[in-house]
Amino acid sequence: MLSLLVEGFGAAWLPCSLVLVVPGVATVLAGREYAGPAAAAYALGTALLSWLRFADIGGDFPLLVPAVALAVAAVLLVIPTSVPPGLAAVIGGGLAGGAAAELWEPCVGVEFGTLLNGLPDDGLGGLATLAVYLLGVLAPIGGVMALLRLLPPHLVDATAGALAVVGGAALAVMAIATAIGLHDDVVAQLFVWSL
Repeated sequence: MLSLLVEGFGAAWLPCSLVLVVPGVATVLAGREYAGPAAAAYALGTALLSWLRFADIGGDFPLLVPAVALAVAAVLLVIPTSVPPGLAAVIGGGLAGGAAAELWEPCVGVEFGTLLNGLPDDGLGGLATLAVYLLGVLAPIGGVMALLRLLPPHLVDATAGALAVVGGAALAVMAIATAIGLHDDVVAQLFVWSL
């Protein structure tokens, strides 16, 4: 398990993992004071959809589905609605995580490759093992959260609106790029750069 976590942490710094890390950071920024619950929901959505997809249980949605999920996440995280802000952050984080998992083409290392091969037969145990790997891959998101916590509160308060707009805009741009079909080209290039 430790080697899987370490491999995930190493993969976090490869360009192919940007498909998971960028929307995760955007979710944290857009989540503002609910960044923690939004990030937790993002990680859970990523783990669940990745497990469903790689265990051949579900997933493999048309690209329009993750595009819509990213757009809805951006709206929930940035634009005030009748949904309570904490719940909006959790729903938005989960949608963004699920969408990112659907768009992700992982760089396969030895440990993760072994995990992927056994995932269809491992049941819920495979979900737990995959979550360990993803904990490593999503470590930069935790780093961004830690940086935000280290900033003086007055600076965070002064920039919260701007950070939320940046995070929401990043999710919206990803939604549009996915909807118009640019996703495949971007992911293919990130994968090439990771080799």
